[in-house]
Amino acid sequence: MKHQDEIKAVPMDARRRKFLSSTSSYAFLASLRGAIPVGAVFFEMAEAFAATEAEKKAQAEHVMLLGTTESPNRWPNGKLSREQSNITGIAQLKEFIQEESKGKVYVDLQYGGTLGNQIEMPRKLQQGVLAACHASTQNVAAVAPVWNVIDFPYHVGPVDNFWKLMFSKEINDTLRKKSEEQGMIALCVFPQVRWIQLRKGLGLSVRTPEQLKGLKIRVTGSRLEQEAFKILPTNPTPVVWGEVYNAMKDGTVDGIHIGPAPVADYNITEVVGTQTDVEFMYNSDAVYVSTGWYRKLPPALQGAVMEGAFRAQSMQYDVYEPYLRDQWGIRQNSPADSVYKKLNIDTVYLTPKEREVWREYLSYERNKKIFDPLIERFGKAEYDMVKKVANSSGAAEKRRWWKA
Repeated sequence: MKHQDEIKAVPMDARRRKFLSSTSSYAFLASLRGAIPVGAVFFEMAEAFAATEAEKKAQAEHVMLLGTTESPNRWPNGKLSREQSNITGIAQLKEFIQEESKGKVYVDLQYGGTLGNQIEMPRKLQQGVLAACHASTQNVAAVAPVWNVIDFPYHVGPVDNFWKLMFSKEINDTLRKKSEEQGMIALCVFPQVRWIQLRKGLGLSVRTPEQLKGLKIRVTGSRLEQEAFKILPTNPTPVVWGEVYNAMKDGTVDGIHIGPAPVADYNITEVVGTQTDVEFMYNSDAVYVSTGWYRKLPPALQGAVMEGAFRAQSMQYDVYEPYLRDQWGIRQNSPADSVYKKLNIDTVYLTPKEREVWREYLSYERNKKIFDPLIERFGKAEYDMVKKVANSSGAAEKRRWWKA
């Protein structure tokens, strides 16, 4: 049976889901906006696209099965992207790797958690049963603990410091190397600063750590996040992501700590009353490839994968500020038609003096007894290198981090 016949044999609903999954690239989707009539012509084009993908996969020498839990079409009318914010660049990574390998590597990108959740998939990478996955660095840290070293409060600093880490040869030879030894290689990382969002009806806008006293704040499995909210002081309360909306709505928790864009992605904004740009930790989403799978590739194709990763990382760097400013609207100068500017959420932007209070409260110097054992546990050499590179002079520069 030919590829076209195979596609026609699939029920219409399944074909529609396949098309939406395959056409995840915001550039591709934007090019089709307003150009496709509904009905037969739409599905003829969908079938042709799916057939092309099937042919690429069949002709490839290696297939990188890549799983993500997210949706490629969350914002159908998005100004810059239709994707959920935390998969920014993932569709482009697929195309870049295929281009750089001249079709010898095909990236089979599967959405919607069909290959597992963000805890399960990293374990599958370590076990060698999955080639690649998308997950937050906090979730990956459960199986590759070295990623905890970027989560110490205010250890990285402003986002330009984060980009310095991603393009750094020194970080490649320490943090990335240790991650590779722990079973997974980071291809590209998209950082979003975490804010504190409080539920509607609480009647509180937070500017100082003391104002959080006694509040139940939802935390992830990140050891560093849990410790930070014990220090602040709050009552850190673990809640699985799928239950966060209801937990905020019914008062099981008083607040959450996550990037504003993902909060909008999942409509949690409906139950948020106020938010504060504390920005002491990153909501970092990355694509990882299994060390075992990667090492089986010929050297030339390993190079192609890394070159594709560099292009995707560079793209993420380029779109970062426009996305947060113009689409998600979390900057003070964001346009009125951006997501957050249209919401009735009280947003607190800390002054430099106020931010210094938070920085001091969570500082290493003030909390050495808590942080020192964790630094030793997760990797002191890697922790020290993060500090050195993040605080180095000059702006971030796009560099191929795996090369001298």
